[in-house]
Amino acid sequence: MQEGWYEMNFIWDAALRARKQGMRKEDVAYVPAEDGSPYYELSFDYLNRSEVGPEPVPVNALYRFSAIFQYLLHPDVRYLLEKDKEEFIQKAFDSLLHILCEVDLHHGITRQECYVRKLRQELLGGVFGQGAAALTGSLTQKEQLVVAEELLHTIRCGSSLQGFGQAFHRLFPKGLLYQSRFTPNELYAYLDEPEDQARERAWQSFCQLFLPLDFSVRVFWQPHFGILGLDGTMKDDIALF
Repeated sequence: MQEGWYEMNFIWDAALRARKQGMRKEDVAYVPAEDGSPYYELSFDYLNRSEVGPEPVPVNALYRFSAIFQYLLHPDVRYLLEKDKEEFIQKAFDSLLHILCEVDLHHGITRQECYVRKLRQELLGGVFGQGAAALTGSLTQKEQLVVAEELLHTIRCGSSLQGFGQAFHRLFPKGLLYQSRFTPNELYAYLDEPEDQARERAWQSFCQLFLPLDFSVRVFWQPHFGILGLDGTMKDDIALF
């Protein structure tokens, strides 16, 4: 999405901008615009508004949703209502706009994306265990979706060495995965990062999610173990195999 003033023209623009600023979509409050332009959905004081603040977002709901709001927001209807009913209209308006915003945000996504997003929520919610929830919560949103996508592949196709390797390389891009020549179900994983308790727990959770039951894996952090014939692994500090 390109930067520009038109980024803030629709309700979903405000939701995406809020998320980019570290806010939740639920923290955005939509209110009926008092003097909305017929050419814009969001009715900020100036057109090149690029941020969402704590104040409510004024919306000209008749711009796209007149069939829904033309009666609810009609001046005569609002004039006849008591003050407490006016408060109800404000809350109903905000709730309906959030629902319509979710429809906007999900418009055009595939069934695959719906499954991945649902799995991400279940991972974070502890459906697959607290270890998996801690692992997923420690990742960026992009990495969380990677975990969910690979988990969906495992659920559909079953656990396999190929699936484990694919998930490994996507989540540990600097890591190396080896398979024993003499015992094919023994794996050796090198993670090019220092070992600490948090990363160790993350690694154990990753293995619980993706490692096939008939395989075992031994992990090496820093440094790499030496391999005869590979000069790059036989210098400086090396781990004893």
